[in-house]
Amino acid sequence: MAKIQIPKKFDSEYFAELDARLRERFGTPAAKSCPDPTGALIRGILSQNTNDTNRDRAYGNLVREFPTWDEVLAAPKEKIAALVRPAGMMSQRAARIKKLLRWLAEHNGGVPDASFLLKMPHTEAVKLLTSVDGIGLKTAAVFLLFCGGAPLFPVDTHIRRIMTRLGAFPPRTPPDRMIMPLSEIIPPELHMSLHLNLLNLGRQICTARKPHCEICPVADMCEKKL
Repeated sequence: MAKIQIPKKFDSEYFAELDARLRERFGTPAAKSCPDPTGALIRGILSQNTNDTNRDRAYGNLVREFPTWDEVLAAPKEKIAALVRPAGMMSQRAARIKKLLRWLAEHNGGVPDASFLLKMPHTEAVKLLTSVDGIGLKTAAVFLLFCGGAPLFPVDTHIRRIMTRLGAFPPRTPPDRMIMPLSEIIPPELHMSLHLNLLNLGRQICTARKPHCEICPVADMCEKKL
């Protein structure tokens, strides 16, 4: 599949200006720590097609019941499913969590620890991760950016909506097809702050229905393709 070509005006300077305006409005986001890379991937699986509150409830249930990922790997799928029920699609998520932990153990000397993925080139890590059932490009990009500082720019539904309205991509472009073009154009040092502040913009102002364009800090940069 051919890579999407972004219009020329959407260059590094454009995104630097976008980042600066969003920092002025929302502040500079605090850097996120990643003390448990394996847990970060599990949270990624639990976050798919649900909100942060439900994801956090499901993840909290899981880690309270099982102090280690070895214990989760050894647990019955039905037990895991019951614990992650708040996130929805509990049977599918439980199966994917088990598959991920089994895959990590197979690639890491029997230990279900994702840290080894952060020690290899991010392009190789992306290929490996996206070969695992339940790990798409967005989940891999979030993990590698926030846990490993990789030069990747994750795109979710909020950021997809904003990029479409700005005019950077044609309507109905899937989020995964935006990730690599944006990762290449946006300066790496802005990936984390711009990602987080675009989420703020999408949740608070550039909403799916009835966006608040009159108070948007980047309204004059937007083609308003609503």
